[in-house]
Amino acid sequence: MQDEFDDLDAAAEEEGSGRRRNHAKMKRASAELLELGRELVLLPQEGLDRLALPEPVAEAVRLGRRIDAHGALKRQIKYIGKLLRQIDAGPIRDALDAMRNHGAAAARRQHRIERWRNRLIAEGDEAVDALMEEFPSADRQLLRKLVRGAREERARAKPPRHARQLFQEIRRLLAEVEECSE
Repeated sequence: MQDEFDDLDAAAEEEGSGRRRNHAKMKRASAELLELGRELVLLPQEGLDRLALPEPVAEAVRLGRRIDAHGALKRQIKYIGKLLRQIDAGPIRDALDAMRNHGAAAARRQHRIERWRNRLIAEGDEAVDALMEEFPSADRQLLRKLVRGAREERARAKPPRHARQLFQEIRRLLAEVEECSE
C-alpha cells in the first residue's frame, strides 16, 4: 500500500515540475513578446512601415507611439504583447533582426570607407596602390588628384570638399564590388 502512495507522490511531483517548467517557458515567451512590443513602439516610422504587421497590432503600435504617460505606455505595451501572443510573431521578429543586421552591415561599410579615406590622405601614393590592388576598376588618376586636394585642404584648414569626393568615390568602388559579388 505504501508503495502505491509513493508512486502517486512521485507522479504528482513529476507532473507538478512539468507544469512549472511550462509555466516558466510561457513567462519567458510572454516577456520576449513584451520586449518585441516595446521595440515596435520605439522603432522609427520608416522601419515600422517596412514591417507587415497585422492591422490590430499596427493600430496598437501607432497608438502606443502617441502615448506620453509612462503608466499608459506600459499598459499599451502589455496590450501589444497580448496581441502578439495571438499571432505568429516569428516573421515580425525575423524582419526586425534583418533590419538590425542591415544597419550593422551599413555601419561596417561606412567605417571601412572612412578607414580607406583616412589611409589615403595619410599615406598618399602607397595607399592609392593598395586601393588599386583591392579595386582594380578604380581610376588611379582621379584618386591621386582627390588625395592631393584633400591633403592640401587639411594643411590649409579649408572645408573638406576633396575629402568628401574621395569618400564618395570609395563608396562607389565598394558598391561596384558588392554588386559583382552578389
